[in-house]
Amino acid sequence: MRRRTIRRIAALLSLAAILCAHRAAVAAEPEASDSTAKSASRDSSRFLPRWLHLHAAVGLGWLASPEWMRKFYQAGQGYEIGLETRPGTYFRLRLNGEYQVLPAVTDASYGFITSVSGIDGSPRRDTVLVETRATGWIGSGRLEGQIGLTPHLWLIGGIGRGYLETGLKTVHAGDPFSSFDLVFPGASGWVWMTTGGASYEFDLFGPRLSAELRSSYLMRERDRMQTWSLRLGWGGY
Repeated sequence: MRRRTIRRIAALLSLAAILCAHRAAVAAEPEASDSTAKSASRDSSRFLPRWLHLHAAVGLGWLASPEWMRKFYQAGQGYEIGLETRPGTYFRLRLNGEYQVLPAVTDASYGFITSVSGIDGSPRRDTVLVETRATGWIGSGRLEGQIGLTPHLWLIGGIGRGYLETGLKTVHAGDPFSSFDLVFPGASGWVWMTTGGASYEFDLFGPRLSAELRSSYLMRERDRMQTWSLRLGWGGY
């Protein structure tokens, strides 16, 4: 009887020891090795410093003024890419590169008087029809600031330097007796540019997107040109 009691006590003590060891093993947290800690600290998804962000936009742009030059152009594609830094919650600073296509289309007739007289002795009037299809464009670099009015609505302002290619060249017309050149107004060349507009941001399946409307002024020696653009932007990461 005594032996049986001793055996039961020993079995209970063994079972209690096993349960205590099992609980201690579950409660203990495994120590992370040096290689695991180093691999967790690496972030291979970014190739830029954390204070610098990439952004891009694509859309349509068109020439708004001057009136006499606007009729030569149609709306064309616009592309933008750049880098962004965010010093504050509601302030951003961007360095952008932009390319705006301006398809040039003109169809006009010009009347002129030749120096050769007709049969009745009066000067002869001729008409020449000029039809031009060309591609104008604007390439520019711009420093831009953005101020947030709300978490989604931002005001835009910037200044930069660019090159305007009008796409319209001098046309030579004539006959065996006379000739002349049709010079289209608006010469190509370097221009200063200022821009202003607004952007509304929203989230769609993860990335930060924006709908942007802006107006840019091209300051040349002879005149000022104004363009408008409507674009869909990607806020990068």
